Amino acid sequence: MNNKLLLKDRECGKCTACCVELTIEDPALTKLPGINCKHLKKNKGCNIYDDRPETCRKWFCMWRFMPLLGEEWRPDLKGILIKRSYNNIPIGYDGKIALTFEIIGKKSIVNDIEFIEVLSGYIIQGFPCFLSICKPKHVARKVFLNDKLKPLIESRNLPLMKEYLSSALHICLKQTTEKLMIDNGRVVER
Repeated sequence: MNNKLLLKDRECGKCTACCVELTIEDPALTKLPGINCKHLKKNKGCNIYDDRPETCRKWFCMWRFMPLLGEEWRPDLKGILIKRSYNNIPIGYDGKIALTFEIIGKKSIVNDIEFIEVLSGYIIQGFPCFLSICKPKHVARKVFLNDKLKPLIESRNLPLMKEYLSSALHICLKQTTEKLMIDNGRVVER
């Protein structure tokens, strides 16, 4: 995504979610998902921030680009890391930015009305949306939400929306079985 679209006056602050949650394969740094980066210092952020790898310099969570989401949506505060998705986007969503809402905090966030409203807004606007959760050192799985959730949104069936989101989260957890490891500077499945 074009970094010129980053919101002015919106900074990561104390959030270090990307330093923990992301899988990183950079010549200067290789890291498994769900594990603290070796350069992350408790309550101090990145220990090599000025000299951090190119991957870290170029990556921003989608919260940094979304003006309708307030400070409370910062990943460490909301418990959701919104990432841009590039793979497995269903046919018919060409030209739309795909969003993955990765749960990094309490799983009960899928029942949070504000989360459901925001997610619903993006789905109704035609953005392909996924739900994901990742166990440390495992391949992350995601579930495409639009097809099942859109009719529930249109009928305003909040109980069924919550039920479906809980089910999608359970599917992600159940499918997250492949462990990862670092081998010769590359992240590979065990």
